[in-house]
Amino acid sequence: MEINFINNSGETEWDDYEKYVAPLLKRTLKVLDIDKKVAVSIVLVKNPEIKRFNYGFRKIDSATDVLSFPDGEVIEHIFQMGDIIVSVDAIVSQSLEYGHSKKREFSFLIVHGFLHLFGYDHQTHNEEQEMIALQKEILDGLADRSV
Repeated sequence: MEINFINNSGETEWDDYEKYVAPLLKRTLKVLDIDKKVAVSIVLVKNPEIKRFNYGFRKIDSATDVLSFPDGEVIEHIFQMGDIIVSVDAIVSQSLEYGHSKKREFSFLIVHGFLHLFGYDHQTHNEEQEMIALQKEILDGLADRSV
């Protein structure tokens, strides 16, 4: 497993969150019954930067919490999953909104991004329900809900 963790938020408190990524990815692979060597990039940014990405790739002129950019290439027997971009501003605001820890919100957004890289989506009600169930199964026991 290769994880490229980049904190472009300018806030050093997020540097420690790198340690949560590998367990989340391992658990996601286990739940999805995927036995591959994988590589993924996680980039933490502030709202203005994710807004630029959102507009540049989706033509939506607003910030969002997480964006996933699948790759799918195989290099030296390692499946290149792609890139996940997460807004640290969204982590903070959504953790307060939902009454749980920043770690829990970070974990939720990372798992959500992983699932998108594996082709899961939430365009329909059924797709959304499937993603919600998978996210719950993956996160239960890994990310404390407490503030």
